[in-house]
Amino acid sequence: MRIELNDIIIRDFERKDAGILHRIVREKEILRFMKDWFENAPKPENFYGFIDWLQTQKESTDIYENKRYAIVLKETDQLIGMVGMGLEDTLNEVEVAYFMTEQYQRKGYTKRAVNAFVDWCFQVSDIPYLILTIDCANIPSCRLAEKCGFELFEKRTPVGHIQPNMKSDSYYYYRIYRELA
Repeated sequence: MRIELNDIIIRDFERKDAGILHRIVREKEILRFMKDWFENAPKPENFYGFIDWLQTQKESTDIYENKRYAIVLKETDQLIGMVGMGLEDTLNEVEVAYFMTEQYQRKGYTKRAVNAFVDWCFQVSDIPYLILTIDCANIPSCRLAEKCGFELFEKRTPVGHIQPNMKSDSYYYYRIYRELA
């Protein structure tokens, strides 16, 4: 998959991204809300298996599969973030996911990437909506979701289980709907 925008590209992850990806997932705010990326890769090489698997899926447009894509600067191909989607196990709905390295946050890259990615998901599927689940403590991500057109539906507090990567006991549940023609 490849989506080209003015200054960024969303593309398949490649092995060359492993070192920078390893560094990004150790940044304070990403580690705080997406610690599984850190825990599953103590060394950059630990991402190779994941990246190799993603490479085997690169022709697939099945948005129900958990796939992740690199957000890179168009001029340098430098990895600056991630966007992806897949079936959220406990909700049985397709969820969008994203993160951006601290150096490139609040510059509009994530918003443009998420908007383009959501458009792509709707183009390659007939799904009526996509979701985001965001820890209530992650205020910047909530603001971004709303800037991208996701609508806050409710605050949820799971009973009897904990959502992965949650710092607080509750999360916000957002949806974005396919535009009707």
